[in-house]
Amino acid sequence: MRLDGDDENAGTPDAPVKSLGKAIALATAQPDAAKNVYACAETFEEKVEIQADVTLFGGLDCENGWKWIGQEKRTTLTAEAGTIPLTMHGGGSVRMEDIDVLASSIPQDDSALFGASSIAAVAEGVTVSLARCTIEASDAAPGAEQSQETNNATRGSDGNPGEAGCTAAFTPGGVEQVNDCEDGGEVSTGGPGGGGQPSSGVIGSDGLPDGPANGGAGQTAGGTSCMNGRDGAPGTSGEPGAGATALGTLAQDGYTGKAGDSGRPGATAQGGGGGGGARGVPSSGSSGRYCPDPNAKGVGGASGGSGGAGGCGGKGGLGGGAGGASIALISLDATLQFHDVTLKTGRGGRGGNGAPGQRGGDGGAGGIGGKALPGSSGLNNACDGGNGGTGGQGGRGGGGRGGHSIGIAFRGAPPPMDANDIQFELGEPGLGGEGDGNTGDGAPGANEPTLSFDSP
Repeated sequence: MRLDGDDENAGTPDAPVKSLGKAIALATAQPDAAKNVYACAETFEEKVEIQADVTLFGGLDCENGWKWIGQEKRTTLTAEAGTIPLTMHGGGSVRMEDIDVLASSIPQDDSALFGASSIAAVAEGVTVSLARCTIEASDAAPGAEQSQETNNATRGSDGNPGEAGCTAAFTPGGVEQVNDCEDGGEVSTGGPGGGGQPSSGVIGSDGLPDGPANGGAGQTAGGTSCMNGRDGAPGTSGEPGAGATALGTLAQDGYTGKAGDSGRPGATAQGGGGGGGARGVPSSGSSGRYCPDPNAKGVGGASGGSGGAGGCGGKGGLGGGAGGASIALISLDATLQFHDVTLKTGRGGRGGNGAPGQRGGDGGAGGIGGKALPGSSGLNNACDGGNGGTGGQGGRGGGGRGGHSIGIAFRGAPPPMDANDIQFELGEPGLGGEGDGNTGDGAPGANEPTLSFDSP
């Protein structure tokens, strides 16, 4: 095969094909002949998959009788960024001589490739013999950075106002306000306002979810004024997500790294307490206390405003993405044999930073207490509802694990490590992404000639 060949050719020295994939297909289709492929000392850019017994001979000078010049120039197989150039699987054996395999470097600023790995070759369930070859991975991509929610969580609704007195035997307080927190948090309710009765005002109700008692006292028969509802308690902040520490997983299609855990959502805030109600005019009358109609008796006073609903808790920040790995060779239960082989890696990608959690929603304003009607005497205004609390901040996401820089990542039998047959040239591992510090930061990538992935 040679670059100026044609895949419609027969694949002979006089009529070579152009691609390595076509040459392998022709060789393996011959039932009785030796399944050999001969490649010129040129660079071929394609993704090659081998599923049968085959031997590949590279480093040939196709301009001078296909003679071997592997000591000066080899055949090179490469592919576009993010693509594994060579995959060998399906049983049987593969032998390669004087062929270099090069995985392209991943662009560092291409968001579509964040977390992508640079992996030169994968061998699954086959016997692979390499002689005078270099298997080289390049720089991997950084993990995805997670962005913060720019908006706050849902705000609580404002409380409802109370009603004026002197209209009925009982004046109902401001109706409760409810914040459903549809993003998964608890419901927050502002406490209803206290009603107005002839001789005394009713206490305002506490806001929900449960927290400190915050309903305002009603006006007493002895004249002690009502009290405003108190503000609702804020929601607690969510726990931060853990940084990624697991190795990740291997498969025929490459490596999958570990992202950081997402932060926990903040808690819903308590609603404000309802304001206390005011007293009205008892049926027996009372000196100095009367409505605009001085003959009105047995009527309730003004009612309290309801509390504002509390804000929803913020969403937890997403965990940072895993940095891509730079791995020369992935071995999945394969048998490896080396002679004068070099395995090179580039730099592992940096783990992505976890996103800050979403800010909790603001609480609604308390409702205004009902007013004493103009023209009345000795009657007080009712009291205001309390403000809803602010929802808890969501926890920050954990940092993604940094990408590895590994010569041979394997499952199954360890690869041979005779220094006379195999050399390693390793790049730097990627740093872990940032989270909430300590356990929130991602671990750096591994930096090893060989590393087993048999256990997490």
